[in-house]
Amino acid sequence: MKKFIFLLLCVLLSSCFQVTEKIAHRTNQSGDYSLVIDFSDSWVKTRAAIMLGEVDGEKIPSEAEMKQKLTQFRNDASKIKGATKISTSYDFSNYVFKLNFSYNSLETLNEVLNTIDKETKLDHFKEANGKFERIASYPIPEKLKEKKDKKEDLEEAKITAVYSFDKEVKTVQNANSKLSKSKKTVFLKHNVWSVLNDNSLMNNSISFTP
Repeated sequence: MKKFIFLLLCVLLSSCFQVTEKIAHRTNQSGDYSLVIDFSDSWVKTRAAIMLGEVDGEKIPSEAEMKQKLTQFRNDASKIKGATKISTSYDFSNYVFKLNFSYNSLETLNEVLNTIDKETKLDHFKEANGKFERIASYPIPEKLKEKKDKKEDLEEAKITAVYSFDKEVKTVQNANSKLSKSKKTVFLKHNVWSVLNDNSLMNNSISFTP
């Protein structure tokens, strides 16, 4: 799955895209997770890259391969206890890819996300001292750092995190975060080039009003 995402994101070498991660997390540690990779702003270039089959020497997965990998994710995630409502979707008219699932604990959330990269087990999310923490690790190919001529495109591409809670947020560690009027949703956005060079820009530690 990780290799599939790497290959898919190679399309970004010639396309603008958006990655959006959303979580609705509850006090009992359960919640809902979604990840959207959206190439709709540059679907013409994306379609051309996929039809060509490669970008800068990197093979691009076919539509059939994309469907197969999303099915594989559903199958792997469905075997994890505490993971439910697992779904994936694809829109090959606009090139938008989504995965969604519910989890009964942060441990389950991490386990499902680790099915994307089975060789590396990470704590993507954790709760420590009453704080909700995100330790960012987005599947962006490291080799893109070498593509200096693509810097402008990667600065146009965005990664957005939207975390909602069932209680009010008291403090947010990441200074680039924005808090909703209800004080229950935290927004954080950076361009892909910045995150590629410093993944920690998407890290966050959120505390709550008692």
